[in-house]
Order: sequence, then C-alpha cells, then structure tokens
Amino acid sequence: MYCLVDFRNRPQNKYTFHSREHARECLNKIRNNPLGVTVFYPDGRREYFENGLPTMLRKKLQTDHPKASSSADKKISIKRGYHVKCSIKKLGTLDGVCQIKNRGKIGNSANWNKKSALPLFMLGNFKFYSCLAVVSLFLFSSVFLFQSRLGKIASADASGDISTKEGIVAGATDVKATSEEFENNPIKLADEDLIFNLLSKIEAEKQGEFEKEILKYLKGKPMESMAPFIAKQPRTVAAFIVGIAMKESKFGVYAPHDANGRDCLNYWGYRGPENTTASGYSCFSSPENAIQVIGKKITKLVAQGISTPAEMISWKCGSSCAGHGEENVRKWISDVGINFYKINS
Repeated sequence: MYCLVDFRNRPQNKYTFHSREHARECLNKIRNNPLGVTVFYPDGRREYFENGLPTMLRKKLQTDHPKASSSADKKISIKRGYHVKCSIKKLGTLDGVCQIKNRGKIGNSANWNKKSALPLFMLGNFKFYSCLAVVSLFLFSSVFLFQSRLGKIASADASGDISTKEGIVAGATDVKATSEEFENNPIKLADEDLIFNLLSKIEAEKQGEFEKEILKYLKGKPMESMAPFIAKQPRTVAAFIVGIAMKESKFGVYAPHDANGRDCLNYWGYRGPENTTASGYSCFSSPENAIQVIGKKITKLVAQGISTPAEMISWKCGSSCAGHGEENVRKWISDVGINFYKINS
C-alpha cells in the first residue's frame, strides 16, 4: 500500500493506493484540478481543498480576520491550485496495530525453540511412545502386504498365466499396437482459424459489455447510434469522445446541419476538411465515419501524452486560451471530466 505524505512527512490517510502508479496518477489529477485552492496559515501550515474553499472555513476566516491592514491579517493567504509539497510513500504497519517486540515472553509455544528435544524421549512420555508404536505397526503391515502381492505376481509369471492374457501387463505387443494407432491417426492440432475464432468471440463479448456501458450515457440521445463504433475505440479515447460530446452538443441535441438541413453528425465542434458547412464545421457521411475521424484525431493527442480533460483543453482553445476567459476554460474542463472519469476509471 502507498499513500501521500506532506512536507512534514505526515501521511494523508484519505489518499491510499495499492500501487505507486495509481498514487502518481492521483497526484497528477490533484495538481491539474482547476477547482483546488491552498490555504497558507501563519504557522506555516498549508491545507489543500479539492473543490474550492469550504463555506464554513470562508465564514470563519472572514470572522476571525476581517478586512484590515494589520500585519497579522496579511499572514493568511489563499491561492488557487495545489501548493502543498507532497510525495508518495509506502505504508508500513496499519494505524492502531503495533508490532510485538518481545515475542519470546508470550505463550508457551513461543518458547518452544528454547527448550531441548530430550524431554520427548523420557520414560514418562506415554503419548509419544503410543504414536510411535502405531506408526511402526502401520509401516510393518504395508511392507508385509506389498511383499505378499509381489510374491503372487512372481509365481503367476513363472507359471505362464500372464503370457496368455495379452494386454494385462504393458508389453511389446501393447507398445507396437499403440505406435501403429498413432501412425494411422496422428494428433491434429487446432488450426489457426479455430484459434482466431475463439479470440474474436472473446473480443466480441468484451466489446458488447463496453457498448452497454456507453449506452448508459447515450440512451435516447441522437448520439445513441454511435455506441457500437465508440466501443471499438480504446477506453481513454472513448472516454474523451463521450465527455467532449456531452459538453459541445449535449450528445447531439445541438449540432450543425448542412445546406439541406441534414444533421452533420458532428457532436464535438470539430472543424476539419471533411465536407465543411458555411460556418466551418465538418459534416460526416455516417455515424461510423464520424467516430473514425474523431477517434483518429483524439488517438493522436493521447499518443502525445494527453490523458486528462485539463490537458485536452487544446480541443477548445487551440494553441492558446488567451481569448476564451479563465472561467470558460475551467467550466469546459469540469464538464468534460464529468463523464470522462466515469468511463476511464
């Protein structure tokens, strides 16, 4: 188990993980969280809040430190973002569980290693000698039965009884018949078609389960027909496809149309070279074509290291978010993340 520790090496018990990779992913999400704020206290403490400053704490700060110009008030500050020095540490023993240091003083069984084995063979140890006698009797009976059986087999062999019964004892005749059988009927290994058939069935079952999961979000929306094609995409890419579509078009409720009034099937605000409208949006020929184009675009971005909605902000802003407003950027990241983290959990 692993957990996050602050700059004073104190464990943050609400952040515990089974592996270091999961801990690192959570730490990256915390650092990229647009809603988080950090409170700096006069004694040097820093406290981080994921969903903004709590109402109770905000009221307390306003009550304890009203607006004034005193030096004491200036020591308390609130900054947006994650400003706590935090690291990943492997957990030792669980809280409340103490290791037993003096094991030698607890219980008679713990002191057994210190005792000599000689008391076992003392004259008064009747239990030990009784067990030894039972074991000896069992071994003697087994040896006697084995020798009797072996003697009967040897006498039968000498009288020629076994030679008249072919196949009772594995001999040359049996080996020859077996080899001829294998030569006439060689073992047939499973061919490649059968193996690929089994693999395709397994893959189809996985894809069907993923499609049902995606349909939970798209049921009853214009984008519902795209669920089978989204399920063929990698999970991270599919999560971005669903998350961005919810933000940009409410799963197809609001979407561009061509000159003839036909739905362009563009639910992501995508502007590309594919049959563009007068407003510059791409029009797709079918749901499958739409997912192919959008999935290919998002796959390239994921391959470049983009793995969170905050890193995917270039989809909205392009090369710079200077003209989009800080609140609009924060809202886009938050809305896309609603379904992204549910699917890509």
